[in-house]
Amino acid sequence: MRTIVVAFLVVSAAASPLFTLAQGVTGLDPTILVLTQFSTAFGSLVMYAIWRGRLPYPRTTRRGVLAPLWAAVGLSLAVILLLWLLAIVEPRRWQSLDTSTLPAPLALILFAQFLGAAGEEVGWRGLVQPLLETRMPTLPAAAVTGMLFGLGHFHVAGAGIAVYSVFVVSTIGLSITAAAITVGRSWWARILVATVLHWGVNTGILVAFSNADESMRWMTDTAIATGLVGAACVPLVIRSKHRASNDSPAPCAAVGA
Repeated sequence: MRTIVVAFLVVSAAASPLFTLAQGVTGLDPTILVLTQFSTAFGSLVMYAIWRGRLPYPRTTRRGVLAPLWAAVGLSLAVILLLWLLAIVEPRRWQSLDTSTLPAPLALILFAQFLGAAGEEVGWRGLVQPLLETRMPTLPAAAVTGMLFGLGHFHVAGAGIAVYSVFVVSTIGLSITAAAITVGRSWWARILVATVLHWGVNTGILVAFSNADESMRWMTDTAIATGLVGAACVPLVIRSKHRASNDSPAPCAAVGA
């Protein structure tokens, strides 16, 4: 499992500059879509190709996606509500979106960003977290996944180590939230539900806080909002039965609907 995760990280990191190059060559506005979001999807596909049918994967114990999809919507709204409440008590106001400033129709941007969120979740919630769940309890598996996900956003480090560290706290909170509604489900359900949660948070930020930046103030607000929602989800994650000592992993190819 450790070899697979490390190989995934290496391949994804190596692919990132290529997607950055493609962004420049195509001239695609990053407001519409950031192509490096597909680096982890590429890394996952390589892992599936190399270890086909032999990837250890937790057994599916929870079926159906309608309830977790609604939960993903509700949890993303909870994060946005907390961000809004934090903004109320702060002197500087964040601006809501002015669609006239967008480089493309809002509907197209939202669709493209859904694809981008899915590209990231294919790797993190579709591969890394399930693999970690076969060797450790769900809560640390989710926390480690969130930490790796946050550290993978290398561009944030340009704002300073302190900002980078606070950003990683926010991704850990979001990862724990995702675990509460995805653990025990099939790989495709995990990806879909996590994508809706991820996209919902991103969409809320785009619409309600369009001038959000990489300042310590914004990163702190985000860490507080996602941290509180994640903390509220901890009891649900702890109750998960996915522990390596209690649940024999199934090969990925055997994990169905």
